[in-house]
Amino acid sequence: MKIKSIAAICKKNKNIAIFERYSDDGDILTQYIGDGSAVYPVIGLPPLDAESLLTIFDVPEKDCDNYFVKTLGIPAGISFEDTDATERHVEREGISIIYSGRTLKPIRTTRGLVFIESRYLSPVADVLDVLELYERRTAKGTPYIVAKAGFLLQAVIMPYDVINQQFVERLQDLTRECEFSLSEKERREREARDRFTFTEPEQCSLNVDPDTGEVVEESEVADNA
Repeated sequence: MKIKSIAAICKKNKNIAIFERYSDDGDILTQYIGDGSAVYPVIGLPPLDAESLLTIFDVPEKDCDNYFVKTLGIPAGISFEDTDATERHVEREGISIIYSGRTLKPIRTTRGLVFIESRYLSPVADVLDVLELYERRTAKGTPYIVAKAGFLLQAVIMPYDVINQQFVERLQDLTRECEFSLSEKERREREARDRFTFTEPEQCSLNVDPDTGEVVEESEVADNA
């Protein structure tokens, strides 16, 4: 877990959320920090409050008042557990798109395609080689994404609400342009193959006497005939 990457995420909008899990006695068991759209478990640190967190994030004292820090309990309907009955493994797509200044990664869920911001995976880059993504669903069936390394939760990421008519139409336009470019590429390759076939010289072969295995000159072949 890279605390500096979490700090960069929170500093972007100067918004920090601290989610806390409590014991039956009211003691803090686990804390999770993030910007509200993505949160990460705090491991190996003492309980944090607004002041100590801003210090860890290297926020200058003169800028602290510009940050909005809120401490909350675990939100209802969102599972911060290592396992969840609704979770289902999902594959990371091999492409990302940049839209409205955000790099978005598409993920196929049981409720259709969702997009998460790629920057939310930066805090878990140190375990990226073993990182797996899972779809989980709220009580209302809305999908969200969790990242896990082995059986341990690394991040809870809410999809970015980007899908609308304009977004879909722009992707359709891009798909049509890609299809046209592909057809043009295939046409040029066919023409290049045709030119090569047309200009390729005839292959020469040697006349070999089947009895002796010796190469026979063309004049000798004519005389024997």
